[in-house]
Amino acid sequence: MDAGLLNMVHSGGRNKAWAETMVNLEARKLINTANTLSVFHLRDGLTRMKFVQEIKEIVDQPFAAARRAKSDEECMACIRNLRAETEHLDEQG
Repeated sequence: MDAGLLNMVHSGGRNKAWAETMVNLEARKLINTANTLSVFHLRDGLTRMKFVQEIKEIVDQPFAAARRAKSDEECMACIRNLRAETEHLDEQG
């Protein structure tokens, strides 16, 4: 579905703003999932903060990759990676 939207949003060239917005949305979902799960499963506040910080560091990688991306497919790969991380975290929760 996102690939279809990507093609509709622009014709020719990359739509960098769209890609950054989508990466940002997926990153927020991942961080929200991490926050929610940490509240339920981690009693120690310091451990909870470290866990969420580690997730934020994971999020930095797709952001950097999206900025370097030269094609829409590379941006979509970043989005898919963030979605996969969110799904894995949900499964572990």
